[in-house]
Amino acid sequence: MKAMSDIATVLSPEELAQIWAELAQNDQLPDWYELTEHGELIMGPKPSNRHQVICAEVAYQLRAQLGGKAVPEAAVLTTSAGVRVPDIVWMPEDKWKVVTIEEGLVHAPDFVVEVLSPGNRQVEINYKVQAYLASGIQEVLVVGLNGTLEFYRQDGVHTTSSFNVKLSLPPHLFQ
Repeated sequence: MKAMSDIATVLSPEELAQIWAELAQNDQLPDWYELTEHGELIMGPKPSNRHQVICAEVAYQLRAQLGGKAVPEAAVLTTSAGVRVPDIVWMPEDKWKVVTIEEGLVHAPDFVVEVLSPGNRQVEINYKVQAYLASGIQEVLVVGLNGTLEFYRQDGVHTTSSFNVKLSLPPHLFQ
């Protein structure tokens, strides 16, 4: 059993990347997990089909409007919350070229999206949003359970995107 002082230790980005790479080799783990800043595994349920359809639609619209790549569930190394896996990560094409395949982690993408599910807790979403912004991510979109769009930036919450993204999500997905 770990001592309390061990659990409270915040790991370096290099240590987190190493743990992440080791976990990627473990075929016994489910595909949906994240790491805390302490290197502890966070496992979540498989997203619902509705959730995945919303993510696919948002990714398609981001790519159509901004170009670049909109990738589902890319692992992001944050400076304060470990390795987190937003539903969608968007960056321009040239920035994707510097993502190392070996460690499989993205550092400070431009734009990330979290699509809420009924099991999400607001405190956890707030924690992730703040961690993303503190890590240099320019904008975080949170798609609410009823289809609301909130764009978070360093200066607060907005109803419009600084990237000039205009999303149109089918209402039937939120009924």
